[in-house]
Amino acid sequence: MILRLVVTDGSQTPAVAESVEVSEDGAISGWRSVSEGGVGWFAGVLPSGELAELRALIDSDRPAPPSAPPPPVSGQETLELPGAEPTAIAGVSSPLATAARHLLSRLTDFPHAAVAVSHPEPTIARLSHRGTDPIRLDLSTVDWRETAWRGYYEPAGDWSGAAAGPPEVEAGPGWTFDIPIQPTDATVHLAVDLTVLSGPTRIRVRAKHTPAMA
Repeated sequence: MILRLVVTDGSQTPAVAESVEVSEDGAISGWRSVSEGGVGWFAGVLPSGELAELRALIDSDRPAPPSAPPPPVSGQETLELPGAEPTAIAGVSSPLATAARHLLSRLTDFPHAAVAVSHPEPTIARLSHRGTDPIRLDLSTVDWRETAWRGYYEPAGDWSGAAAGPPEVEAGPGWTFDIPIQPTDATVHLAVDLTVLSGPTRIRVRAKHTPAMA
């Protein structure tokens, strides 16, 4: 391991509890619980150039702890590097801290066993499997929220509801689950809460969809 970042925030529901780790050979792996790129497990290999840039930052930029502790309700970010004690970097904007946060977003380019949400039709929010391996889900309570906007700032509607599916499903490549939502001609942002099953553990997660700006 040459870098690990752990991000937690229990002030929201579902809670944020995410991590990304990069190994000596460039292997990147981790878990996302609240994400626009999918939720679940991710694993892949960083390109050699990207790994070299990260190594250079690790060698040259060890972030100092923030000058003041974060507010009690703020999220926690813990950076782990070889040969150093874990460092809290919430509020730190050093190049390495920024790169570590980017790796958490980059992680979703390497889906392993994950689920994402999309908006393929005006009346549908679609959950889809991402990656190569199956993921177990509880769809007995799927909460969704749809927020519509016109342009950049004009609200065009806000709707929410719940969909019911099977209490346990093994989602693999090609799997989808459609959720009926409110049709609108405005730009739609989605948040869908569901439960991932890992052995006896039940993990509430939120898959998000934010369309690209024109």
